[in-house]
Amino acid sequence: MFIHTFFNEMNINFKYTKNLISSIFIFYGLVLFAQYNNPQIKKVDILSYQFKININDSTDQIFGHAKIKIHPLTKITNFNLDFDKKTSGNKGMKIHKILLNGKEFNRYKFEKNKISFFISRNINKDFTIEIFYSGIPKDGLYISRNKYGSRTFFGDNWPNRAHYWLPVIDHPSDKALVSFEISAPEHYEVVASGKFISRIKNKGKIIWKYQSEVPYPTKVMVFGAADFNIKNYEIFHNIPISGWIYKNSPLKGLDDYQPAVEILKFYDSIIGPYSYKKLANVQSKTRFGGMENAGNIFYNEKTVDGTSSTENLIAHEVGHQWFGNSVTEKNWSDIWLSEGFATYLTDLFIEHKYGKKAFEKRMKMERDKIIRYNLFKRNPVVYTEKERLFNLLNPNSYEKGAWVLHMLRQKIGDKNFFKLLKDFYKKYRNKNASTTDFINLSEKISGMNLQEFFQQWLYRSGIPELRFETKKDKNFLYIIFHQEPPYYQLNFPIEIEFPTKKYFINFPVDKEKNIYKIPLNKLPKNYKILYDPEVKILYK
Repeated sequence: MFIHTFFNEMNINFKYTKNLISSIFIFYGLVLFAQYNNPQIKKVDILSYQFKININDSTDQIFGHAKIKIHPLTKITNFNLDFDKKTSGNKGMKIHKILLNGKEFNRYKFEKNKISFFISRNINKDFTIEIFYSGIPKDGLYISRNKYGSRTFFGDNWPNRAHYWLPVIDHPSDKALVSFEISAPEHYEVVASGKFISRIKNKGKIIWKYQSEVPYPTKVMVFGAADFNIKNYEIFHNIPISGWIYKNSPLKGLDDYQPAVEILKFYDSIIGPYSYKKLANVQSKTRFGGMENAGNIFYNEKTVDGTSSTENLIAHEVGHQWFGNSVTEKNWSDIWLSEGFATYLTDLFIEHKYGKKAFEKRMKMERDKIIRYNLFKRNPVVYTEKERLFNLLNPNSYEKGAWVLHMLRQKIGDKNFFKLLKDFYKKYRNKNASTTDFINLSEKISGMNLQEFFQQWLYRSGIPELRFETKKDKNFLYIIFHQEPPYYQLNFPIEIEFPTKKYFINFPVDKEKNIYKIPLNKLPKNYKILYDPEVKILYK
């Protein structure tokens, strides 16, 4: 209650972002610390996951079979997978059998949250592990009833909760192909990561199969099962775009996710081709406002009301299909490459559809949110300290990350900026990228040294604090900038407005006080001075 009330008083709107979850998980006391250096990613590379999951209506217990193809990065005699063991209570997973290259394997240790495998001799070529298991997930797969009382199953893996129901390397840097075979009672419709392959009746159930053609990070490989009504909106470049809503939801709600069509086309035009074989927009029990699962976005069940009022949310989650899913952050400290990019893509969509004034209004709102956040917490955007992963979901990652892109756009120009978006996506499509990768490409495309720019905006805490002052004497108008330490290097935009003309000037601001003088005989009697009128600089 305190956290919710506090953020409301700060006017920070968490309704349609993942930020809401940070308070929920602090409440539940789950300690999810940032895995900045998962040791397994240096030992093995997961090439593919094949998951077979059997669900039912009589119990929350799932029965799973995971077949995992692994490529050793060096000669290994041991490695780990993240997986949640049943320890106390009735939740957690139990392993029934493990196979190594098709033969029964017993040299493993299943501890609280990992399986350790011990191999008798060095392995230096690809091998396959199969794990047969069952249990009731503590987290990650959310089995419950929707707001109408109907039973539902929804994967909700972000950030590292896949291991509560799937044996994986639960880190964004180890992307892999994935397939799901979900055996479910006949009344369910099932959506899952990958392209739809088949729907086959089998002994009173239906087996749904989906398979990816490109690698996914574990945070966005999921399935969902519920009683759905489905509407196919359009096929764009062989990509079916659809809306999935609960059968009890009003039928007019089928159009609530329709904006995804226009949004996908816009991003395709400014960034590059969509990476997945479908885009299903799904009403769900996700704990987030929206969760960008690759190819099938799960939206909070409250987003369906027949008013199509969630366009900004849809723009954010569809933006993640390019940045976050296809181009995935190499480490959690690089999360702004996901959240900041999706936020600014939403801003660009607003600019495209509603014009410059609507865009500037939105950038002001985002700037205000950053200012309010910095009143009580100051961290850099690229934050490498260990902390709860959900704490990384804050206005630094979202809005300040977006503002870094916005100011970069001003610095290098629209032509270079949109080339940068395209080239960054093309170079790291279906791969991982770091902040350093993005900086290096920015410098290459712009031909500029941008080290100082990124150092002060990504790696320094806080934002510039400025005060403006004007004075006159007989001959000059003085424009005075006062800056609180630590000092930023800024080119501050000012508009001097005459009755019939406007002049835009960028004033260098780099110390405690910068003074600029303009001859009064160059100014008419009626003039106005406007500070950053086109909303180009992040400052307080």
